[in-house]
Amino acid sequence: MNPDDRISKLYLNKLGFSENLRPNLDHLKLIFSRHIEHLPFGNLNSFLGDKVSIDVNDIAQKLLVEGREGYCLEQNLLTSLVLNELGYNACNLLARVYYQQNPLEAPIRTHLVTVVKFQNDQLFLFDPGFGGMTPAQVLSLNLVGETQLTPLEPYRIIPVKESGIVAEALIGMQYMVQAFVRNEWINIYALNPEQSVAQSDIMIANWFISTSPDSLFTQDLIFSIVDEDNRLNFRNGKLMVYGKNGNSKQQFTTVEEIRDCLKTKFKLNVDGMNFHKLMVKLEKLGLQKA
Repeated sequence: MNPDDRISKLYLNKLGFSENLRPNLDHLKLIFSRHIEHLPFGNLNSFLGDKVSIDVNDIAQKLLVEGREGYCLEQNLLTSLVLNELGYNACNLLARVYYQQNPLEAPIRTHLVTVVKFQNDQLFLFDPGFGGMTPAQVLSLNLVGETQLTPLEPYRIIPVKESGIVAEALIGMQYMVQAFVRNEWINIYALNPEQSVAQSDIMIANWFISTSPDSLFTQDLIFSIVDEDNRLNFRNGKLMVYGKNGNSKQQFTTVEEIRDCLKTKFKLNVDGMNFHKLMVKLEKLGLQKA
């Protein structure tokens, strides 16, 4: 068994697949739905100052064997390998993030996505790794300007010149991914399907995300997971649930509450997590003990 085949088998087993999968759009959507339900987004390592490896064998061990979380580079390096092993034509691209910001200069390309190409030149965005606003289904890159429904929020992909972001902040970008939230379209991230990415680009992006004091992922503890009915987001002790039947918020203040939340809500193996170090840093951010 070659290493890639071993990782693919681990991945499919983690997602609960027993049936044979064919490299078509229906099965791609099914894989995506199960991925975002079973492999949570998160950044515990970078938050605690620990190394984040982007070696795909290390990623598979962490996410598929140890039952841990991962952020965009980990999630999408894993999925691109598995999808290619399953017969898809998948590649990774680096995007610029504009969520909750309107920069005047181009932000660093730090968000890794996966793009799948079919024989009819149809391109689909397969991105389980954007955390709190991860699309709840794959998106077509050919339906530019059209609303695309997902089990949760609608999304669309538009030319970047229509995004409201100044041209100087969109260098090299072609399309903006937007989500419809609170009755308005908001910018999420921009990408260029023609802009290939080198391993060195990915290494630099990972170095910045996991080590820079300016990175959100070294400052805040974040987890997210999605199913057909709810989007669950955790940030620095607060759990926010956005669902079809309403929204809710809950603040956790003790290690027992946080441990239980990560285990039950985010399906994480918490046994090896350093909760003492985690709580010390959360308390420095203002978390109050009960």
